[in-house]
Amino acid sequence: MLKPVLDYFNSIIPLSAELVADINKYAEVKTYKKGDYILKSDRISNYTSWILKGLVRSYYLRDEEEITTKFLWEGAPVTSVYSYYGRKPGNENIIAVEDTILASIHYDRMQHLYNTYPEFNTIGRVITEQTLYMWDIEVYNLRKQKAEDRYRFIVKHFPELLQRVPLKHLASYLGMNLETLSRIRAKKK
Repeated sequence: MLKPVLDYFNSIIPLSAELVADINKYAEVKTYKKGDYILKSDRISNYTSWILKGLVRSYYLRDEEEITTKFLWEGAPVTSVYSYYGRKPGNENIIAVEDTILASIHYDRMQHLYNTYPEFNTIGRVITEQTLYMWDIEVYNLRKQKAEDRYRFIVKHFPELLQRVPLKHLASYLGMNLETLSRIRAKKK
């Protein structure tokens, strides 16, 4: 079950047999049904997870309105960065959009892996760099562009989201209301 995660890590740097054994020992495979919370905002994020199957959505509440901040699917790491690294409750909710399977490693076990295996530090650094790179693209494309451009970006780079994500959540992610998204989609047909 952990093969996709191990293959991904191994693509960054070759893993020692000992590291593979510890990852297999520490990783917990968790299953969530569509609509299940993976993390609630009032809790500390104690796990970093990788999506083996499924799709998750991260959001926060603003005046009782859900504001979607990201969607993550197969292969992506999942955690509340603020909560996980700050070791305190965050403001982010993470919920399964589809039935989802995660490979999760507890914070304390991750620290052990970092302290024990230099190659795991390299993996952590590369994943952090990739995440920061994607956040930078996201900030530019989803916060500085016109509404139609933001939608076009999703169509071009992540067309599978259009099939997997409810439109109300996609509209929230794109920073527009559902009516605006419907109008843009109608123009594109």
